[in-house]
Parts: sequence; structure tokens; C-alpha cells
Amino acid sequence: MNVQQFVSKWKEIELSEIAVAQSHFIDVCSLIGHPAPTDADPKGEFFTFEIAAEKPDGELGRADAWYKGKFIWEYKRPGSDLGKAYNQLLLYRESLGNPPLLITSDTHDIIIHTNFTNTAKKIHTIDFECLLKEDGFNLLKNAFYEPDIFKPDETQEHVTKATADTFISVANTLQQWLKANGESKQSERLAHFIIRLLFSLFAEDMHLLPAKLFTQLVNQYRQGTTAHLDDFIVSLRQLFSAMRDGGILGFYRIHHFDGSLFDDDFVPDMPTDIIHRLGEACKQDWSNIDPSIFGTLFERIIDIS
Repeated sequence: MNVQQFVSKWKEIELSEIAVAQSHFIDVCSLIGHPAPTDADPKGEFFTFEIAAEKPDGELGRADAWYKGKFIWEYKRPGSDLGKAYNQLLLYRESLGNPPLLITSDTHDIIIHTNFTNTAKKIHTIDFECLLKEDGFNLLKNAFYEPDIFKPDETQEHVTKATADTFISVANTLQQWLKANGESKQSERLAHFIIRLLFSLFAEDMHLLPAKLFTQLVNQYRQGTTAHLDDFIVSLRQLFSAMRDGGILGFYRIHHFDGSLFDDDFVPDMPTDIIHRLGEACKQDWSNIDPSIFGTLFERIIDIS
């Protein structure tokens, strides 16, 4: 099967995940000249479909395809949220040897997430147009034959620091403005608010908020006028209320978030440039940072009192 034949076939198929997953994967193998799992490994010891995987909570799941030391691959039906598939792979990876690549696909797009220890995460998306080019084909072939080529040069520590610095800029800007305006006495509520902002950044990159909703909200009001700021504050309150109770916000359904983080919808008065600072933080990938940084960030946030 050549690339044109592969694209012509799969761009027309809209069947369910169960109906297409193995057929699509076998065609991928044929496309790049690699034996299918049943040919390469009839016993299913290192390359197989439907591999059992234990989640961190002890529950069992199954990944659609697994290649030992190379990747785990999870499918969804065309048009589905592949973020959900990626989150499944995050739950499976430890019990399947923590391979260097986590791959998701809806048969129209193939998304390769790097998973190398102590490196920055990189994402490569292969759609039909990309596949028709040599770069897309080579990405797919390397996933099977040379996954180490995907290893990023940038370390997780470097990315974590750069990402955290953008949020510290948000906290510092708010602190300085409140002090200048004599409004720095509400430290506990203020720290609570800033932690909500931090959680919202993390939640959307972990696909707990739909469609980069927090980033959409920030970008909508980045012009920086007082009127835009007032609208931004109202929108933030609406988002926090939806996260507290669950429900609909605009076109999106928001999940209920347990705990006391969203126990009210408090948003303080802010300077107009806070939206720009948040916009810079939104550009970062918060799912890629070392979780230990949250402790440091919380300490910095509390220090603004």
C-alpha cells in the first residue's frame, strides 16, 4: 500500500473505533513496510493488539496496540476528542514499560506524543496532508523503527522553569498593582484566586477543560482596555461557577470539580495588563511540567501577602 492509496481509503471511512482500529493499524504497518503484530509476534509478547494494562488505581484497561520499548497506541472514532485517548495512555504507560512514544489516532489524524524521561514533551500531528509529504511519512516510519529520533534536546527542568516563570509574572503583576492601590489585605482570598488560575491552566492542558477554554477566554479580552477587563472578570466568575457546580458555559459542558478550590467565584480587581501576562502563560504546555513545581509556585503565591 502506498501513501496515496492509504489516504484515499481512510479519508472516506467514518466507522466506530471498534470497527476500524485494527484494520487501520494493519494498513499503517503495510504503508511503512513493517510486519503487522500477528506476523511479527504471533505470541503477543512484544508487539500486539489489545494489551492489558493496569491503571494507577488498580483498575484494568486495554490499550489498542503496544510495541515494547517503542509506543502505546490508542484509537478513537473519527472526529473524537483525542485528548481523552491520550489521557488513557497516561494511565497505561507505567504498567506497559513507559515507552518513549504515546500515539493516538482517529484514523484521520495520528498524533505522536513524546514520553522520554526528564525531557520536554513534543507533539507531532500527522494528518492526511502531512502524510502525503515526505516529512509525515518519515515521522510515522520512525515511530516503528527509530523512536529515539523523537527524543527532545530540551530537558523537563528547563521547560518547567520557563513555564513557571510566566505564571510567577502573573502573580507578581497582581501583587504590585494591589500594593500600589492599597488593596493587599485580602491575602487569603487572593492566594485562593491565583491558585484557581494556575489550576485552570493545568486543567485545560490535561483536557479537563474542553477546547482550550481558558485560553479562549483570555485571548478574547487581550486588547487590554478597562471595558475588556471588566468583561474578563465577569467571564472568569462564570467559569469558576461552572467549575464549582458543573454545567454549560457558552457552547461547552464543564465538569464539576470536587474540593473547595472553586467554593466561590471571587475575582479581585486587576490591572489591564494581567490579561497579557495570562496570555503568555496560556502559550505554555502545563501538562509537560514537573508536578513538583506546584509546591514552589504555591509558596510563591502565598508570599504575595
